Amino acid sequence: MNDKENKYPWYSEEAGFFSEWYFGILGIQPKDAKAPMESNFLEKALRLKKGSKILDLCCGHCRITNELAQRGYDMTGQDINQFFLDTAQKRANELNLNISLIKSDMREIPFENTFDAVINMFTSFGYLGSDTEDEKVFKAVHKSLKPKGKFLIDYVNKDFIIKYYRTEEMRDIDNGYVKITREYDFLKSSHIDTYDVFIDGKFVKQFISDFRFYSVTELISMLIRNGFRILNIYGGFNFEPLSFDTKNCIILAEKI
Repeated sequence: MNDKENKYPWYSEEAGFFSEWYFGILGIQPKDAKAPMESNFLEKALRLKKGSKILDLCCGHCRITNELAQRGYDMTGQDINQFFLDTAQKRANELNLNISLIKSDMREIPFENTFDAVINMFTSFGYLGSDTEDEKVFKAVHKSLKPKGKFLIDYVNKDFIIKYYRTEEMRDIDNGYVKITREYDFLKSSHIDTYDVFIDGKFVKQFISDFRFYSVTELISMLIRNGFRILNIYGGFNFEPLSFDTKNCIILAEKI
């Protein structure tokens, strides 16, 4: 499969990247060991009372949704991918958690003045092919929040990516490996990742991802244009300041 043959957006369920292959390709486990640490950060940064309503936008398999639900928050997870939502619900059932799950595009959050906070984790932004379409996400988040509601976006640090950019990478997976080839577009500030999957020495699958790298100043401008004020910016989940050597760019904003 390549992007010429695939008529669906790369992030769609039909394209297949966000499927059972996802966990092996990216080395992520459904029961993510980092979820407690990241949730500790979220609790300290958001400063919300237990029982507060939080939307995990682009929740994936709900590693954070379920963790925060266990800690007493009223959690809703929204994602476009039914495979992830089914995985999330199964895990919530195992943990005896009551969470709400919504299948919807991130530009269309079906709530208004509802949430005390919205979180968008693990660089789940910049997928939609243009700045205009990406910005619709911030508009939808603003609408869904209560007055003075918090919005926290955990995004890749563009400066870190550029400093340590690698055009090729090999990653071991069960019974095989993944060859990752990266191509950076300097005019669009975006890149294409091509994942070639080999099992038992044989090529079996190809996936392609294509997303925009926004700088922190671009993200701040988009947030301000859409009715937010910036509260804090961090470089990681230990509250370290943003720098060339921090992988994350975490922005905490508030609805005006």
